[in-house]
Amino acid sequence: MSEAVQGLDEEQGLDEGQGAAGQGSGGERRWVVGVVPWGVAAGAVAWCLAGGWRAAHTQNYPWNVWTPVGYGAVKGVFLGLLAGWCAVVVLRFVPADRWRAGGGAAARLAGPVFAGGLLGGLVPGTLRDFLGEPQPRTLYYFDGPRPESQWYWGPLLAEWLTYTVLPAFGCAVLLTVGAVVSARSSRRDRFGWAVPAVVGVGLLFLPDWAAAGLPEPQGSGDHVNESAGAGLVVLATGLGLLLSAWAVRSRRGPRRPVGPRAPVLTPPRSSPTPPRSARDGG
Repeated sequence: MSEAVQGLDEEQGLDEGQGAAGQGSGGERRWVVGVVPWGVAAGAVAWCLAGGWRAAHTQNYPWNVWTPVGYGAVKGVFLGLLAGWCAVVVLRFVPADRWRAGGGAAARLAGPVFAGGLLGGLVPGTLRDFLGEPQPRTLYYFDGPRPESQWYWGPLLAEWLTYTVLPAFGCAVLLTVGAVVSARSSRRDRFGWAVPAVVGVGLLFLPDWAAAGLPEPQGSGDHVNESAGAGLVVLATGLGLLLSAWAVRSRRGPRRPVGPRAPVLTPPRSSPTPPRSARDGG
């Protein structure tokens, strides 16, 4: 994941001497750095909120009511990662002079980023809802698939709009805002590791926060371990993001200037031969 979190920081840097219209001192690297990390953060927030809505409207055991929140946040990390990559791909294929030339290029960056982010967030859930087996979204989590007569078309459309379209739209909006902020920032390189680190820390605290005040599991069976399993998944994802952020920070090293390289001034070298006046005794 560390390669993806870098947001194509190193792959997409152009040579400084290309001189493309509106390319500026930072080259194309200025516009793509930080896009993928912001996608991870946006996806985690969007699908975590969707999981909270599902938790409030899904029957479940009292000690497991928080699990849709945790699974939603983890799902959002990977869907946001996909949305960020799709946004970068769209930026690569859209002609650069349409959004990068002239003034206000950072604002015009929003269109391609939003389109790519929305596409990446919509496609997986749409394929699952329309081509997969019917999902028991309002029943206990261990129930089997619904009969087709109870899935098409009202429940299917409600599920698709609530848990696929709205989170994907929110993820695309947050991703766009983050990408524009990164493009306008003079310290945009730091977003590549700082944003995943913040999301990772948030995931580490999410199980304790979401499950606070819930009763202890009772009885025996899979439903007893469901909460613990969800917590492990969330913690593992958070640790993965922290490791990715550390790897990106370590590989990047000291911050390099983005603008043109300044000339290096060296002191004049002293001649090993003394002047003639010194040799002649003054």
